[in-house]
Amino acid sequence: MMMNLKLTQLNLNFLFTSFLVIVLSTASARADTIELLQKNASVAYEKMMDAKQNADTAAKDAAFAEKKLASAKQKMAKAEREAEAAQKKSEQAKIAAEQATNRWKQASDTLANEWGKSEVK
Repeated sequence: MMMNLKLTQLNLNFLFTSFLVIVLSTASARADTIELLQKNASVAYEKMMDAKQNADTAAKDAAFAEKKLASAKQKMAKAEREAEAAQKKSEQAKIAAEQATNRWKQASDTLANEWGKSEVK
């Protein structure tokens, strides 16, 4: 009986030690899993912050480009108005030059006629 008691006690000690090893290894594995999850969360957070910063920078760049485009469009519209005004002025100057040329031709013809009349006499 005493031997049975010792065997039972040994079995209980073995079972308790086995249980303790399983619990500790499970706890250790769980701690490793939690640590890995914390590292993954930390890496994901850093990537999220980088992505947010990149998005903010891209938004600022886009806003600056939009302002630059609006300014260029305004300058283009002004240049088009100036070109139209210059074109009109050029056309008016061409008409004025043609009119002046016609007046000169008439004046020259009138002068030539008068000279011709004065030589005949």
